Amino acid sequence: MSDVWIRGLTMSAMVLLVLHAVGSWVYSVLGLTAAIASAALVAAVSVLSARMAALGDGNHAWFVVPTILFTTLPLVAKLFSVLTAEHGWWAGIVELAPFLLGFAAPVLLLLTVCLELGRRARRSAPGQAVPVLLRQRGALRG
Repeated sequence: MSDVWIRGLTMSAMVLLVLHAVGSWVYSVLGLTAAIASAALVAAVSVLSARMAALGDGNHAWFVVPTILFTTLPLVAKLFSVLTAEHGWWAGIVELAPFLLGFAAPVLLLLTVCLELGRRARRSAPGQAVPVLLRQRGALRG
């Protein structure tokens, strides 16, 4: 399997993790309709961000910034709910651990893998990413 496929699968896994976390958080706070709308919004932003990152020669900020934003929002909400709850610090850690281990840590690990695969591709063919993409899309002939 090539690095391009691995990178695509890594991005897809991150999007699915973010969709699940944001959707379940919005569902618990605002209900079903808002959860569906937020899932559609996250999916649209993720697709647009991935396309913009693919067009920028080595500039992955289009994908990294929204991913970090969509990871931070549920994390802050979960921290807020844990810190404002009326229980001890041990119960707070126990409540926060599944979220951190099941969502935040995997997203950050996958983001690290995705960025390294992008750096590896950039090192192997410097300056070739944009012409290759444009040629694939039919904008360049040659």
